[in-house]
Amino acid sequence: MSTPRGLPEDGLPENMPELTSPGEGYDLYRYKNAANMKTQNWHGLYWARRTGEGEYEIQSVPTSLGEHSAPGGKMPGARFEELYERVEL
Repeated sequence: MSTPRGLPEDGLPENMPELTSPGEGYDLYRYKNAANMKTQNWHGLYWARRTGEGEYEIQSVPTSLGEHSAPGGKMPGARFEELYERVEL
């Protein structure tokens, strides 16, 4: 796995607030192509959990203290798995 720009080898951004799941069943995922994105300071991380319909419900990952996770909608399961990979904490 390539390490996205600005991230240490363990995969988590430096100086990032403590990662806290927004709810039960959420896992941390990273956009697989984050290293090639031109967006500055974007870590490519999202919280996601699989729904009963096979979709993924996604939430943002805050990048600074005081921010909260925000709903990001739902994505079809196959497409999500094609674009994102699970990050081990």
